[in-house]
Amino acid sequence: MTNPWLEIPLSDYESHMALRTIGQAEMLASQFSDALLQFMPESVAVIGCAGGNGFDRIPATVKRVVGVDINPSYVAAASARYLGHIPGLELHAVDIQSGPSPLAPVDLIYAALVFEFVSLPAALGNLSRVCRPGGRLVSVLQQPSAHVHAVSPSPYPSLQALVPLMRLLPPAELAACAAFCGFALESEETLVLASGKEFVRQVFRTAPGRPTSRSRRTDGSL
Repeated sequence: MTNPWLEIPLSDYESHMALRTIGQAEMLASQFSDALLQFMPESVAVIGCAGGNGFDRIPATVKRVVGVDINPSYVAAASARYLGHIPGLELHAVDIQSGPSPLAPVDLIYAALVFEFVSLPAALGNLSRVCRPGGRLVSVLQQPSAHVHAVSPSPYPSLQALVPLMRLLPPAELAACAAFCGFALESEETLVLASGKEFVRQVFRTAPGRPTSRSRRTDGSL
């Protein structure tokens, strides 16, 4: 079965997320910007970068930016928009559930609306190997609602293909799996949009002095 993320046009996804009635594009970009200002990393990886939402908010203090998405056409669009404009930009079409991967460790990983669509043990295990000792993982999880559709209806019906793949996670489940993979929960807050959709932002940190992926693994995994 083909992953539906490989078949949704970027224009549909971006237009859907930017709708005033949905408002998720602005929220996700703002959360990314807030994380950069709060933690001031020199290197950051954006998992599920799509066409580069939030890339225009990256400050000059960030010396290396890694954009990752499963859809090669999304990565190509991000490259056309930002390569040459953001110093130290790397872009990779990678499924974070599998390896091998060219990613070198970073100070901060931003993964918003990603873990709802992947195997947690595989994805978090791989991401733990590209997060530096003392580095952070910032996640944004969508929460279930009795009154709002998980994938909001819009003029872009291609997004409805995500419904069978999407699994809304309790934050405690993500925290437990993250802890098993070496990420300790630092903070958690709830975000509510005007649409009524609710999200949880969690910040995790790896232990200072923890061995990096390059010294721990030799089997070619991410």
